[in-house]
Order: sequence, then structure tokens, then C-alpha cells
Amino acid sequence: MHKLVFIFLLAFLFSCGTKKNTGNENEQTTSELSPTEISIDEAVHNFGHLEAGEIVVHTFVLSNTGDSDFVIQSLETDCGCVNAQYNKKHIKPGETGLIEVEFNTAGLVGREYKTIEILGNSKELKHIAIFAQVKNEIIDIKY
Repeated sequence: MHKLVFIFLLAFLFSCGTKKNTGNENEQTTSELSPTEISIDEAVHNFGHLEAGEIVVHTFVLSNTGDSDFVIQSLETDCGCVNAQYNKKHIKPGETGLIEVEFNTAGLVGREYKTIEILGNSKELKHIAIFAQVKNEIIDIKY
């Protein structure tokens, strides 16, 4: 039993490395664009109680409240269990853009808090986050 738990924990540690989504990078670098202001309707999303192995999705809405186009260059997640996608179009002033976040709870247990860093031409570094309480029948952690 202890060997199984050790192997499981080892697999978990290797699956939760930092992940950078650069597959949808914009051709124009953010350094060529004027900095702008963005706001996020719901910067933190609570998935509530989940069972280990569930895959859930949430879409975050960004609003460009500045005077120039906003472009997401990339998204960086703090865990391989999080996949974040975005549309590579410029977000014009007054318009909105979407970031879709998929959270795979396989191998997780307990309180999970994951962040996604939005790298683009915003005046401030922006983050979004997700959290959940994950129940895992294989690993039982007592608090």
C-alpha cells in the first residue's frame, strides 16, 4: 500500500509543473503595442467540491477599459493540471475577450488553488485563479 501511495505521489509531482501556453501567440509582440488597461469580471472562480478525475471548464471574461488594443502574448499556469486557451485576436477598447480554463483534477486531493498569469500589453500584470476542494478516494488526507 505504501509503495502505491509513493508511486502515486511521484506521478503527481511530475504532472504539476509550470505550463506556458504559447501555441496561440500573437504575431505582434506586446512591446510594440501601447500599454492599456484591462479588467476581469471574475478574477477568481470557485469550482466547489469535485471528485478526483473530474475535468471542469470555466471561461473568464476580460474587458479592455483602456485606449489601445489589448493583446495576450501568452498565459502561464502554475500546474500542468490547468490548460488555458485564448483567442489571438486583438481586444479593441470597449470590447471583451475570453480565456477558457480547463482544470483536470486527476491525482489531486484537498484544497487546490491554481493561478494563471496573463502576459500581454496591460499596464499591470494580471492574474486569474481557480480553486476547488478535491475529494480523492485513493489518497485520504486528514486535516
